[in-house]
Amino acid sequence: MIIVSACLAGFNTRYDNTNCIHPEIVKLVASGNAIPLCPEQLGGLSTPRPTISFINGDGYALLMGKNRVIAIGSDGINYSQNLLNGANEVLRIVKMYNIKKAILKNASPSCGVSRVLVNSKKVDGCGVTTAMLKEIGIMIETVE
Repeated sequence: MIIVSACLAGFNTRYDNTNCIHPEIVKLVASGNAIPLCPEQLGGLSTPRPTISFINGDGYALLMGKNRVIAIGSDGINYSQNLLNGANEVLRIVKMYNIKKAILKNASPSCGVSRVLVNSKKVDGCGVTTAMLKEIGIMIETVE
């Protein structure tokens, strides 16, 4: 059993109420071999929701308390705790099902594997859920 970003499985869980459907991910979920999750929804964020961006670093910096995540183009609401809550919920599910692998959506503040938004620009880095999962040895992949 693996976990996958729900948007890759065709669920409209992205910030703009869309998905990034990937046929192979849909097959994994339909066959019962993958659990689709959206850490941002698990952390209490609605869909749709504002576009959010890290301010200083990536998901690792957020885990260390050296970063925050705010809405772009709004009044600067801090969504850091929502992302941390969602990552912790994913971690709980991973432990419950003894998950060893995840396929996550790149460029997400939660699921980003090698790219995230920092100050509204895509840069190298990972999301907070990805950082948390890597810390416990979960193998992380992405699809483009």
